[in-house]
Amino acid sequence: MVKIGDKIRVITKDENLEGIFMPSDDKKVVLKLNSGYNIVVDKNKIKKTEVIESYKEEKIVKEKDFTFNKNLKTISILHTGGTIASKVDYRTGAVSARFDPDELIQMFPELKNICNIKSKLIFQMFSEDIEPKHWSILAKEIEKEIKNKVDGIIITHGTDTMSYTSSALSFMLQGLNIPVILVGAQRSSDRGSSDAGLNLICAAQFITKSDFVGVGVCMHESMEDKTCLIHKSVKVRKLHTSRRDAFKSINSKPIARVDINGKIEFLSEYIKKVKKGNRKLEVKTGFENKVGILKTRPGMTNKELEFYKNYKGLIIEGTGLGHMPVDVVDQYTKEHKLILNSLKKLAKKIPIVMCSQCVFGRVNMNVYSSGRDILNAGVISGEDMLSETAFVKLGWLLGNYKDKNIVKMLMKENLVGEISERNSEEFLE
Repeated sequence: MVKIGDKIRVITKDENLEGIFMPSDDKKVVLKLNSGYNIVVDKNKIKKTEVIESYKEEKIVKEKDFTFNKNLKTISILHTGGTIASKVDYRTGAVSARFDPDELIQMFPELKNICNIKSKLIFQMFSEDIEPKHWSILAKEIEKEIKNKVDGIIITHGTDTMSYTSSALSFMLQGLNIPVILVGAQRSSDRGSSDAGLNLICAAQFITKSDFVGVGVCMHESMEDKTCLIHKSVKVRKLHTSRRDAFKSINSKPIARVDINGKIEFLSEYIKKVKKGNRKLEVKTGFENKVGILKTRPGMTNKELEFYKNYKGLIIEGTGLGHMPVDVVDQYTKEHKLILNSLKKLAKKIPIVMCSQCVFGRVNMNVYSSGRDILNAGVISGEDMLSETAFVKLGWLLGNYKDKNIVKMLMKENLVGEISERNSEEFLE
């Protein structure tokens, strides 16, 4: 009799399939193939089923020698969800989180030779469900770990909104003097093509063998399991839905390249740990949720701007250098005058920041007359900030400063590396 978790061979008229028998029903058989993908087979088409290997429930082996090693640095791993520290439970077909130190060592045995591990589950959710309030909670949990004298912190996180969280932590954790590295996985750990192990181990190697402090993101550099890149927290974006090298630095070089053995090649300037000095952690977790993001496009109307009249701030994703339809040139563009008027009214009430829909480059509203009209309407240039970074920055400023003029002034300043001094073609990939 076939049991859930058994490795089986399913023979149909058209093909032979091998995989793990997952929870199924009376009409279909669900198999997890060696590639990690699931396939559904109609039972009416199955000619024969064979058990290749019976399922044996995995037992977590407690490490007898899993004790504090005074010669190794201590890393606290805080888990928020995602696939990086998860495995499929074949009894239910669900993905279960593995976050105890013993479980992590069993999944990634290299870690025990790199660092001492502390581990704590903060959230267990898909990253698209994370809210700004979760960023505040996470920042306070990081503060607790810093007070416990850990040498560094790894945040396991879903990849979809990881760049939002990394930006938020950069603003909320002022004066960091340890590394805080966010790590994700594009492929689950039970797949042969998983990137979870390399990402996590490279992050641990980077923390233990570098003098970097601040917030960063560690993900695969290429499709191969060779190296990871440490990206600046406010200059990174997920550019592919599923590739292992989906994360790229935008308008900036990565901080460093690191391999599984701990070889580190720094690629840009970074903040170094201060052994003796006045650097003191200041946690500012205030955040204003009522900040919108509006993407301009042909055919937009002034009503779209008016929608945000009860918001506290707005990020506009303009075209090119920071443009939107504000010029009246014929009978079909009369709406553009209304758009400009609505923009002027709204900018008097709330801070509005212009970013570009282009992935690379910098906003410059002084080049064309339409850009100057937008600038004169009171819109703030987002320089080369990613729109998600600008969104987080504006929400954070509004949540911590009551004076709107101070918020507008600080939006123009480079606070945590979110605004580059210059752009270069070398950043294009």
